[in-house]
Formats: sequence, structure tokens, C-alpha cells
Amino acid sequence: MKSTQANITGASQVVFILGHPVSHSLSPTMHNAAFEKVRLPWLYTPLDISLREVGPVVKMMRAFNARGANVTVPYKEKVIAYLDFVEPEAKWLGSVNTIYRKGDQLCGTSTDGEGFLRSLGSWRLKLKGTRGLLIGAGGAAKAVAGALAKSGVKGFYIANRSGAKAAKLMKSLRQKYPKLDIQAIPLKDAAQFVPYSDWIVQSTSLGLKGEASPVALKGARQGTLIVDLIYHRETDFLKQAKRLGLPRLGGLGMLLHQGVLSFERWTGRKAPVDVMHKALVKGLKAH
Repeated sequence: MKSTQANITGASQVVFILGHPVSHSLSPTMHNAAFEKVRLPWLYTPLDISLREVGPVVKMMRAFNARGANVTVPYKEKVIAYLDFVEPEAKWLGSVNTIYRKGDQLCGTSTDGEGFLRSLGSWRLKLKGTRGLLIGAGGAAKAVAGALAKSGVKGFYIANRSGAKAAKLMKSLRQKYPKLDIQAIPLKDAAQFVPYSDWIVQSTSLGLKGEASPVALKGARQGTLIVDLIYHRETDFLKQAKRLGLPRLGGLGMLLHQGVLSFERWTGRKAPVDVMHKALVKGLKAH
């Protein structure tokens, strides 16, 4: 178990981020700036842990009365077994990204879906009755899909390289939201559905290392909202959208707002959103 921030003696409360690896995470920068702004003597520190350490670390959090934690890959599912209570949405997702304390209980939630919706800003109000295209069928895609379903969209296509994974997500969504029109399609056919989409969300890691866009946007109607959950760079997917003059959003807003929601769970205070956003932008430039 390796903490990248050794000195926690001055903090009255500690919040962790649990994962492997975690050295690249911008969350400590964001949350420590927020704690400083609201004058809380708290510390947010990364813990790079192995799979066998997940249980002992949660036990340690109880013993030290830690305020909570964020959980990142690959432990969002694994951590559930060690919590006292998991909120229904997180249970459906099979994923917890935030542990918070309620009395003497450690509870789990997922702020990813609501964080995504908040990141859309005014676009969120325009979702009702729309149809779209979701690229990917992993954990991030499921959180986004659930959030979109709750926001009142009419339906969407799920495009993924693995047909079985897309079909599994489709089935799960149909069971939870029976009125939703969901179709699973092969990723190679996704471009055919671009002209019929009011929005397109790219939730895979394609583009993180400069890879080509997983789908061509050439047929998109003007005004189609293009979102890529990757926040580390302007991806080829977003560059396409830029060339076509389409409205577009990167993933930094989702990272910010899932963090805002986590902060408010731990502290019971309103998060200083602007301070957190500035810290993220500064941290991203330094990476």
C-alpha cells in the first residue's frame, strides 16, 4: 500500500482515493483546493492498493474514523462487499465511486451519472424526448446510460466492439426502464446511426493515447451535441466535431461534478465549484 502523500499529521480528517494506479489522478488537487477554500483542515490523499488490500483498507478507514473515499479502477465493484449500505443506483450499476460515512456506517454511492448530467449545463434541459448514440458499454457507459434514461430521453443506440457487452447493457436498461427504446449495434455500423442522433456520447478509452475516433461524424446534423468522457486531451473524436462545427464537450466537466457531489456527501457543505474547476485545469496543464 503506497500513499503518494506521506504527511497527514496536520489533518483533522482524511479522505482517500483508492485504486491502482492513482498517481495520475487529479482528484487530490481538486479536493485539497476545495478543503482549503472552505477552511476545513482535511486532507485528500491517494492510496495505491492491490486487490487483496481493498478489504483491510476499508477496515482501516473504520478504525481511523476516516470521512470517506473515492474509488477508481479497478476496485469500484470489489469495494461493495465491504460496505454497510449501498444506494440503489450504485447497486444497479454494480459500481461505487464514493464512500461516505453516515453515523458509524460506511455507505457507497455513485456520483458518475449525476456528475455527467450536471456537466452538460443547459444541454441537460434539452434531453427530454431526444434520441442518441452511446459509444461503449463499460462502467462509464452504464452510469451515463442510467442518467440519460432518468433524464427522459426517448431512447438510444449502444455501439460497442463487444456485441455481448452491449446486449447485456441493453437488457439491464430495458428491465429498469421498460419505456426506453434501446438498441445494441456493432461499433463498425455506428456511423449509419449518426444522422438520426440528437447527441452522441463517447465513453470508451479510444482517443486517450491519440487513437483515431471510433466513429465518423460526417453525417451528423447541425446542432448534434458531441460529448467525449476523456478529459486528458482533445481527442480525434472531438476534433472531428470541431471541424464540422458541432457543439462539443470534453470529460473535464464530468470529473468536476462527480467530485463536487462527493465533496458534498463527505462534508455536508456546498462545494466551491469554481475553485475545484480552476484546480483541475491547473492540474491538467501540469500533467
